[in-house]
Amino acid sequence: MTPDAAATICRILIVEDNPVNRTIATKILEKHGYVVSAVENGALAVDLTARERFDVVLMDIQMPVMDGLTATAAIRERELGTGEHLPIIAVTAHALEEDRRRCFAAGMDDYLPKPIRSGDLFVKVARFTPASSPTPAPSTPLATATM
Repeated sequence: MTPDAAATICRILIVEDNPVNRTIATKILEKHGYVVSAVENGALAVDLTARERFDVVLMDIQMPVMDGLTATAAIRERELGTGEHLPIIAVTAHALEEDRRRCFAAGMDDYLPKPIRSGDLFVKVARFTPASSPTPAPSTPLATATM
């Protein structure tokens, strides 16, 4: 792999407790050239983001072991004083304005309600990834994932 090719690789972490939703989201993103890792709870996400670099995290809110709000707060605490900021997109079935505010208050950068439409997913991811990262053409049909 050339250095230019390595620079364009976009790494996404999916944090989702439902294995079917993890698989669907992973396949959709990988099909469009993203490199995807996935874990099933916030505690694993906090650990993995401390050891590996990601360009963006898709964080479910309700999960066992550690929920997405707590995981985001832990990642933000770790970033204090480092100048680093990992973009985190909340992924949740809770679509009320109060839920959105809670996500932003926890330190999340954006919000994506479930069920996720792939077109919406790509728009959100593109906000936080390098301009040279893979993105589908605007004419890509919107498939629905239940992540």
